[in-house]
Amino acid sequence: MQILLVTEPGVDGVFRHVEALASFMMERGHCIHLAYSDVRGSDRLTQLVAKVSAAGGKTVNLSVGNAPGPGDVAALMKLRRLVQEARPDVIHAHSSKAGALVRALVWLGVRPPVFYTPHAYYGLSGKGGMKALLFNAVETVLGRAGTTINLSDGERAFARETLKIPQVRLRLIANPVDCLRFRPADAATRQEIRAALGVPADAILLGSVGRLAFQKDPLTLYHAFAKACQSRPELWLYHLGEGELSAECAALAEQLGIRSRIIRQTYLSEPLSFYQALDGMILTSRYEGLSFAVLEALACDLPVILSRVPGNTDFTEMGLSHCWSAGKEDVEGFADVIGQWVRDCELARLSNHREIAETRFSQAACFGAVEREYEQKIVAS
Repeated sequence: MQILLVTEPGVDGVFRHVEALASFMMERGHCIHLAYSDVRGSDRLTQLVAKVSAAGGKTVNLSVGNAPGPGDVAALMKLRRLVQEARPDVIHAHSSKAGALVRALVWLGVRPPVFYTPHAYYGLSGKGGMKALLFNAVETVLGRAGTTINLSDGERAFARETLKIPQVRLRLIANPVDCLRFRPADAATRQEIRAALGVPADAILLGSVGRLAFQKDPLTLYHAFAKACQSRPELWLYHLGEGELSAECAALAEQLGIRSRIIRQTYLSEPLSFYQALDGMILTSRYEGLSFAVLEALACDLPVILSRVPGNTDFTEMGLSHCWSAGKEDVEGFADVIGQWVRDCELARLSNHREIAETRFSQAACFGAVEREYEQKIVAS
């Protein structure tokens, strides 16, 4: 198959999904073409563009951000030219900006089957106002074009019940995780990573990764962590990511008196060392698609603390042995479950997290299902 993948972010979870999907499909013998944007880029995006080009695929830089802007029209024309040159059998968009551009192509007469993976609708945030109404309206209209692949039950329910996207246009296929790449470290490697970070030998290290933005709600994380630290002096936080709330998070850490107990890094090209350093993982998001970070934590056999929101409830309801949860924006609730997790660390109970990652979220199962969807649509078109 000739497959065109389209993505706006070139970093974080959406990009890691696209990167992994491209590699899987190339290994299966398919030809990948790539439309991307370097506005939110990374070294791994540069590597993927080079990999696609070296394999004979066509690439184009759309040069757009995630917000609507005047450059979107030029990006749409670039994308249309790429489709005319590459003649893909199927087009698959990832995230809202790419989804809008690709599905707009349908109205311009583009014929190949179109797929869209939203990676968490903006409307799942629960925010009101004109922006939410606009995004929901756009998704409702564009949802009638192509096939939408939802990553979680919560996301699919929102698409069906709130956006009123017809059930026939919805598919549920979870994010996968590469369990060969993400795995627990041996004791010596773990100790070496933590020593390089300056983590005390007796510390209990909680980690969180994601954009410092409204969706991930890092401010609730910091408030809850500060409360938990009052009774647990051995607690440390390793926070990976950057975003529009970076300065506010830094100021809040100073205000709460926890700056000295937070290890901050904005980006890691290879995030494996992040997970291998941790004792547990926390995600205080207001909404999710199906978090790559949680899947990677499970593959590394880590305990997880999650907000009870769409996307995360898929995890909290699957029988994980070491999973705690609290309500969205619930500082006291998160502080309490952090304390429960710390006490559980002392019990050394057996975990089923890696086993679940291997059996339910393998690339062969999840990306294999995407491949079959492509093939069925091509035959039917």
